[in-house]
Amino acid sequence: MRHQIFHHDASVFYVHKTPTAQGWDLKIRLRCSPEAPIERAAIRTLVDGEPYFAWGERLDSQTVGASGQWWEVSVSTQVKTFAYRWLIGLKGDEWLWLNGEGVWEHTVPDHADFRAQLDGSAPHEHLCSSVYQIFPDRFARSAQTEVRGLPEWSTGWLNPDPAQWNDDAAQTKLFGGDLWGIIDHLDYIQDLGFDTVYTTPFFEARSSHRYDAHSFEHVDADLGGDEALIALVDACHQRGMRFLGDLTTNHTGVTHEWFREAVANPDSAERGFYFFDETGDYAKWLGVETLPKLNYNSAELRHRMFGPSGVVQKYLKPPFNMDGWRIDVANMTGRFGQSDLYESVASELRAAVRAAGEDKVLVAEHAHDFALDIRGETFHGAMNYSGFTRPVWEWVTGVGERTPIFMGSPVPVRPQTGENFVDTTEDFSAQMTWNVRAASFNLVTSHDTARLMDIAGDSQRARVALALCYTLPGVPMILYGEEYGLASVGDYNCRVPIPWEDVEHQAIDNRELLRVLGGLRKSGSALPSGSLRWVQVSEDVVVFMREHQEQTILVCLSRCGDNPVTIDDEFFPGRAPDTVPLGALSLDNGKPVASLDQGIAVAVWNGAQ
Repeated sequence: MRHQIFHHDASVFYVHKTPTAQGWDLKIRLRCSPEAPIERAAIRTLVDGEPYFAWGERLDSQTVGASGQWWEVSVSTQVKTFAYRWLIGLKGDEWLWLNGEGVWEHTVPDHADFRAQLDGSAPHEHLCSSVYQIFPDRFARSAQTEVRGLPEWSTGWLNPDPAQWNDDAAQTKLFGGDLWGIIDHLDYIQDLGFDTVYTTPFFEARSSHRYDAHSFEHVDADLGGDEALIALVDACHQRGMRFLGDLTTNHTGVTHEWFREAVANPDSAERGFYFFDETGDYAKWLGVETLPKLNYNSAELRHRMFGPSGVVQKYLKPPFNMDGWRIDVANMTGRFGQSDLYESVASELRAAVRAAGEDKVLVAEHAHDFALDIRGETFHGAMNYSGFTRPVWEWVTGVGERTPIFMGSPVPVRPQTGENFVDTTEDFSAQMTWNVRAASFNLVTSHDTARLMDIAGDSQRARVALALCYTLPGVPMILYGEEYGLASVGDYNCRVPIPWEDVEHQAIDNRELLRVLGGLRKSGSALPSGSLRWVQVSEDVVVFMREHQEQTILVCLSRCGDNPVTIDDEFFPGRAPDTVPLGALSLDNGKPVASLDQGIAVAVWNGAQ
């Protein structure tokens, strides 16, 4: 644990901003142990590239409305992202630094400074959302599936029983799910507490995953066509839900109309959309022959992708009216060898999304440390595989030698302690803005990973992983079927269908847990935008607080066993919680004790404490 006496992050609990004609006036606060021997406190930042120190003053805790010793620095700035760290002076002329990675006695560099993003935040609706991810072909068939029949490129129907798949789950075989099938189950999805549906690609393609786009002009007829997407988004909006699509800006399929024209006509504009060498060979995504890589040195390609009538805006505007995009392999888009156009391409992509509406959201797929690529001015956030998914896997895994490989790693996931879990999440988060962290997907599984029970091995560890998705900073994204603990088949093929005719007889049922967690996110501001304070951590137990001026939430999680947890926290609220949605909370000789329900206890107080 690196934060025990001093507490700060760049959330609204500690950073208060007021817009001015020139920029922003900031009040930045530090919370400390009441007994901490602090004599002075300042923030160190850069002004026009030169170090600058702004000294603070001590505040009365009653003024703040929360317990502890408080210090506040007032400063004005014109930058969009304000980077800083604390310099804390103790009695006896001792000085400490506090940054996103912890407390230090020695001088530290700037890389882990706190970052307050003052402009370009994600839409409020996104920050408060709970996302249900669907792989359309495998989710639910509709009455139209049998009417349509198989497309000419498919090699057959999948066996309805995934246990019989073996090698039958090839990319050219179909289960038959479509967008109409999703509409049929929207009430079910909403009843689970989800308010956003995100599907993998819906464009015409030549595979079940559809990341090999045949065209961006229309929705695949085998998913119901344009009519089905318009109806699906409209049905979501009628229920107060949102819908996110999935777009490949890095590559197309080899059957795409652009690529076919590029091959047929070397003098065409489309030839410049791809990387061809003198032999006629072309650049491919990770060497996959069917996925030619796009070349954003072409102004015409940028226009067709990002222009007013381009692909990005087309589906965010009427008649489709989608609420945002998840961008496939966003970290690779615009990058090939010595050509690195990532920043300009990402900026144009964000501008296109913004042009379609300020309430639209843009999330990047990014499988490693994304702090340098995503700073809030391009993508609102990312799929947080490195700073959330992997450390959660490492803490909750309980399958021994059967632990799956993680996202291309050469070795299986290795079990880690609670302390290492916390340190890993904080290390990855230290270099990103708080807004980016809050807008990024907290996911434990996706269509590209093993399923949760493949990793956790038992229902309690799986429940704890799901609880982390909802309660740590970020937007929970849950893969369809995790409500029943569906297992992968074969070599961790996670793209299995939900057994709709037998859902009431599944061995695992997380539906009520998801309802409670989804309701908790909607109950106030602590989870969407509140601060994070680690209270205590051991090998098997983590306890943390999410704190906001309007709400305080305590979360206690144990990956194994339900032994009561005595909580030692000098900032603990001095009264009983207003609600305890999961588990129970009592006092024993003045000390709070959490009684866990299958590894989880959550308590809620109204207001700051």
